[in-house]
Amino acid sequence: AEPALAGRFARGLMLPREGQLDNRQALRALAAGLAQRGVELYWHATIDDANRPDAHFTIDCRGLGAKSVLPALRGIRGEVARVRAPGIGLTRPVRLLHPRYPLYIAPKQDDLYVIGATEVEGEDMSPVSVRSALELLSAAFSVHPAFGEARILELNAQCRPTLPDHRPAVIWDGATTLAVNGLYRHGFMIAPEVAHAAAAFAQATLGGAFADADAFAAWRDAARWPTLLHHRDDARQPA
Repeated sequence: AEPALAGRFARGLMLPREGQLDNRQALRALAAGLAQRGVELYWHATIDDANRPDAHFTIDCRGLGAKSVLPALRGIRGEVARVRAPGIGLTRPVRLLHPRYPLYIAPKQDDLYVIGATEVEGEDMSPVSVRSALELLSAAFSVHPAFGEARILELNAQCRPTLPDHRPAVIWDGATTLAVNGLYRHGFMIAPEVAHAAAAFAQATLGGAFADADAFAAWRDAARWPTLLHHRDDARQPA
C-alpha cells in the first residue's frame, strides 16, 4: 500500500477507507463557494462580546477568543513542520506509534508533508521550540531516511481550543447566538458533523422550533449527536 515503507517496519495497520484533505485547500474552496453564492465575507473584522454583528442569528466560532463566555475553555499547544520531500511518494497519512515521539506524517500536493503530533498543556503562542522541532524531524527521519534531505518550509505553533472533556460542544444561549467550540485536535475530522449540527440548529431556531425548554430538549434528543448540543443553562453543558 505504501511502497516507500516496504521493509522498514515489522508490521503496520492499514485503514483503507481513511480519508484526508489539505486543510488550506479546503478553506480556500469553502471561501470561494461562499463568494459564488453571494455571501458577504468580512475578513479581519474585530468581533467581541461588546461588538456583536447585527444578524438574525450568530454562530460564535472564536475558539480561544470565546473564553469570556466559556470560562472552562483552555488551550493545548500544538506544533507542526511543513516540509518538501520529493521522491518519497507517501499517499496516505502515516502514524508512528512510539512511546516518546508519537507522530503523524500527512502527505499533501507537490511533495509537501505536514509532520506533527506535539501536545503541550498551556496557551503559549510563541514560535516552535528547538526541542519540538528536533523531535518532529527526528521521528520523521526514522520513518524514512529521505526526510533527512527534505526542505523545511514552515514551523508553526498554535493552541487548540479544548473543553474539559476534550469533546466539541454546540451551546445555545437561549436567544440568537450559538457557540461552536472545543474541537481540540480533531477539527477537520469532526468539523462536517459539527457544522451540520450547528446549521440544522440555526435553521430550527429561525423557524421558531424552540418555544420552550421542553421543545429544545425534544429536538436535541432526536438529533444525530444529542450529546453535542447544549443549552447555556443546561446541566449537560460542559463544565
